[in-house]
Amino acid sequence: MSLSRLYRLTGSFGIFGFVSYFWLAGPRSAFGFLLGAAVSFGNLWLFQWLADAISSTNSPRKPWQAGAFLGRYLVLFTAGYVIVKALGVNPLPVVLGLFASTAAVLLSITIELVQNLLGNRRAH
Repeated sequence: MSLSRLYRLTGSFGIFGFVSYFWLAGPRSAFGFLLGAAVSFGNLWLFQWLADAISSTNSPRKPWQAGAFLGRYLVLFTAGYVIVKALGVNPLPVVLGLFASTAAVLLSITIELVQNLLGNRRAH
């Protein structure tokens, strides 16, 4: 799975959701979605960084890095709560924004499956 594709898709979902919410529900909800998507993007980056740090055979493992995997979820929940309270918006756009990287992962997996399926048909 291409990491650059995941980052591009997460950003695309964030922009698309922002524009959609701006048009349908107004600027406050749109910014709630955008902030949620930004946190999701940061969470994706942190996940990649932690996974690389833990799986690296060249550097010693640090106990806090393994604990940070669980801490990411606490940070996500707290960020979502703060965004909802600070903007005074409905939690739905914020929660959907927080799932931007999840949607990007699912779409990226689907793209790879279709590419592999089409590639296997051409090989026969």
